[in-house]
Amino acid sequence: MNIGVPGQKPFVPPINPKEVKPEKAPEEKLTPQPTVKAPTQPGIGRGPELDAHAIATRLAILATEAKEKELKFEDIIDRVIEETGMTNPQSAMEEANRKVQREIEDEIVKIKENKELMDEAESWQEFARVLSQMNEEQVEGFLGLLKDTINARSFS
Repeated sequence: MNIGVPGQKPFVPPINPKEVKPEKAPEEKLTPQPTVKAPTQPGIGRGPELDAHAIATRLAILATEAKEKELKFEDIIDRVIEETGMTNPQSAMEEANRKVQREIEDEIVKIKENKELMDEAESWQEFARVLSQMNEEQVEGFLGLLKDTINARSFS
């Protein structure tokens, strides 16, 4: 290795014979390489021409899928235009969106009503459990209280 300073002769450090290491045999120079797993996609990793072919094939598949999805989207737009009777695709999609949103909100209301019914049913079940745990005197007292409450409301 030469170490140089501009304008001066290059400095060559002296080599000590003890520092010189013997060269390894050609077999020893090679470091063992880990085994390479086969690529998951065929063609990838087998050389530039096969890689290019694999990439081109994959791009062709993706383009075909995109074209199919585009056709499906056009079918959706045609269907929405037919259902709404509108000719503007943007307006037809917005109207269809509003319609679906209303349907979703109606279903949410039904679910909430069912939940209220379920809560009420659970309350009645709890009430039946409490009544079943009462003895005869407690039941008679409760029925008397109900009769008094009903009579008080009917005269009000």
